[in-house]
Amino acid sequence: MSGSIRPCQLNFKTRINLPKESLKTLTLQDGYKDNQINGFKRVQFPWLFEIPDEYAGKINLPEIELDLYPKIEALSAGKQSDKAKPVNQVRQKGKISSQTMALFDFDRIYLALQEYKQLRSWSNLRLTRARLKEFCLKCDDWYTLHIPPAELAIRAIADIRKQEDILIRLLQDYTDRFYKTLKTAYEGRFYKVVNVREDDDALLKMYHFEIDGTGDGDVYAERIHALQTLVKEGRIGEASQCNLGQMVAICFDSHLYYPLFAIEGDVPLKLRPLSFDSPSEVQFVRELEAFYQSPAGRQIIGKRSLYLLRNADNKAKGLGFALAGNFYPDFLLWLVDNETGNQWLNFVDPKGLRQMNLTDPKLQLYREVKKIQEKLADPTLTLNAFIVSATRFANLLNVACDQSELEARNVLFMDDGGPVYLKKMFDQMEL
Repeated sequence: MSGSIRPCQLNFKTRINLPKESLKTLTLQDGYKDNQINGFKRVQFPWLFEIPDEYAGKINLPEIELDLYPKIEALSAGKQSDKAKPVNQVRQKGKISSQTMALFDFDRIYLALQEYKQLRSWSNLRLTRARLKEFCLKCDDWYTLHIPPAELAIRAIADIRKQEDILIRLLQDYTDRFYKTLKTAYEGRFYKVVNVREDDDALLKMYHFEIDGTGDGDVYAERIHALQTLVKEGRIGEASQCNLGQMVAICFDSHLYYPLFAIEGDVPLKLRPLSFDSPSEVQFVRELEAFYQSPAGRQIIGKRSLYLLRNADNKAKGLGFALAGNFYPDFLLWLVDNETGNQWLNFVDPKGLRQMNLTDPKLQLYREVKKIQEKLADPTLTLNAFIVSATRFANLLNVACDQSELEARNVLFMDDGGPVYLKKMFDQMEL
């Protein structure tokens, strides 16, 4: 009998691992989310390029940084022969001249921005062609452009269109930053403290596996069934040692549910949802677990209990809040002092930073959470935010400062090793 073998469908139920004590997090008050009656879109109608009076002195106009070298170098590499000279590593900055900008088609630029707004449903953000043109022709201090000088020369009509496209991209980045900054400032006044509940969507209840019916698919299906039994019975030690081939089940007993699945090679299955978006997230969880169980880690943490949650990355399921440009940190990390009732809620995001610059909203989150903490006025809750860089400091492209200056902004580097960067993190939590 011939025919194709159908894939095996498996639902894998996680084990919720909430502690007895209530863990505090933040959420927007009812009525202030998105299109609700007091939401940003319903009550705020700002003009692009102008900070409303109520935010004067509280927020700054965006500063955009655009690096075109990777794109230019990729195009150059495609055209160069094997004997061609290597790409020049000197990175220069430039501006679009006002003379060139005067030749631009501002009708096209205006329509491009209107389309950009429409695709994001930012109907409350106001813009006119006249304001747009005035801003572009009179100001050039709002952006930094990394580009070879030759790319800004005008030799033909096509060069004008190319620079016009660059301006559109800069303006789109500006619009995105401007809108999200105002939205953040508005919503930041209306957060409240809530407790994590077992029915929160961020506590993942179920994985869905689709396992191939050929090759090693039956082997993986058998191993996943065995793991499900261990998880169901709460045998976390045995579950953490379960052999899943090229797939790893992380059963960290301080995570608010388990397991977290990591795929580290070619496997005959599909998994929804994925536990991790990048290897740096897997590395962070493993190094945090090792640090927490080490003598040095236990000495720093003391009698406090530690809890971790891999956060959902969207507003529908993400526990906590979106700040600094609609940014959802990957992890929520709690320390709880059961004797005093004090809690430290830390937002941690492992990520690559190679092309990120110091003006990026994600690098400002450590400041934003302190503003929220002050407004909450909860003496038992301390907020912190950290970026854990998977990129070595030496490989950062757009940062002109020392590593110590970045660490003062709660940017830490995995390359230092788990015991080193995690000690710095806990030292900076105001314990």
